[in-house]
Amino acid sequence: MLFLAGLSAQASAEDAPMQPGLWSMDIRGKTQISASQTVPVERSMKICVKPGQKPETVVVPMDGDQCTREQSPAADGGTRWTFHCDLPQAKVTQTGTLRYGPTTFESSWTIDSVTPSGATTHTDVQVNGKRLGSDCGSLK
Repeated sequence: MLFLAGLSAQASAEDAPMQPGLWSMDIRGKTQISASQTVPVERSMKICVKPGQKPETVVVPMDGDQCTREQSPAADGGTRWTFHCDLPQAKVTQTGTLRYGPTTFESSWTIDSVTPSGATTHTDVQVNGKRLGSDCGSLK
């Protein structure tokens, strides 16, 4: 999925209040692929947050030639993101929020896509992260 595309980007240290190290990331939600069919979305993974990595690069898609993005402050103190991507396989709109601190983050996303044939999907996911420690081990 697009919201995991930015896992390895880096930025300057003054922009990153998240502590570097090993983090767990749990993704939970559902995708509606037809009026009568919903598929659960469940994934857990570990990521290595680098010193100076901007928090949004952990869960927010990075810019690409086929996507535009807008960001604005969210009412809860986090950041609201909107992406519009015109990909060969689908037109995708992704809207989400991100709130983070030194050892945790929360992000929620709504992702709508339409294929050239007109098939649509709607996905709602919640992403929660927690710092596990300073050593990423062999995880890069």
